[in-house]
Amino acid sequence: MIDLKFIGIGGAYALTLGGNCAYLKDKDSLLLIDCCEDAALKLKDRNVFYNIKNITIAITHTHSDHVAGIGTLIWYSNFLLGIKPKIIKNSQSFELHMRKLLQMLGVEDKFFEFIEPSNVNVKECTLEMIPTKHTPILESFGIMFSDSDGKYYYSGDTNDFESIKNLVGDTQIKKVYCEASWESYNAHIAYQNLKNIKCDKLVLMHFEDDKLYKLAQDDGFNVAQISLSE
Repeated sequence: MIDLKFIGIGGAYALTLGGNCAYLKDKDSLLLIDCCEDAALKLKDRNVFYNIKNITIAITHTHSDHVAGIGTLIWYSNFLLGIKPKIIKNSQSFELHMRKLLQMLGVEDKFFEFIEPSNVNVKECTLEMIPTKHTPILESFGIMFSDSDGKYYYSGDTNDFESIKNLVGDTQIKKVYCEASWESYNAHIAYQNLKNIKCDKLVLMHFEDDKLYKLAQDDGFNVAQISLSE
């Protein structure tokens, strides 16, 4: 059973909720999904790094609220933890863009490496980086996890509501982590649409603001909660 923990559940400017960022910890391995601005500090404060020997980072896309903390995370991992993080290679072009971004941040290639999604092993599950639609200028990906119990989808940022609706209706899918926004803005999933497919397997995250977060709770949605400990 895949049950993600979150250190932030907000959108780009939902400062009080923190940048949307989740993780899975399995013995001495950590899988981090996106890397918000203060990801390293939040993980440290929650003692998530305790006994960790392997760190893998999955980046859904390169908007700043999803990737702004990756430089600090890589440096902290190398110099304080003695760990060289692995970054999932979503595609050949995505790898090139990530290398360029890290170069601009001053992070040398020797401090990280890219791996194929098939080489990720955490919680006895496999994962696949699935292209999705978000904004025209960026490659964006959702994540499909699979284990012996079934499949679990993490949307990242997407405007593909039909895909989310189909996943919710798929009996093989046990859980769908999906963003929520007041409107689509041609980039996100509108809350009103999510209300039409509300069910127990749908878990909302990446809220546009505190008001929408509270509304989703009041409407009885399962919502991602910020974890305060490992």
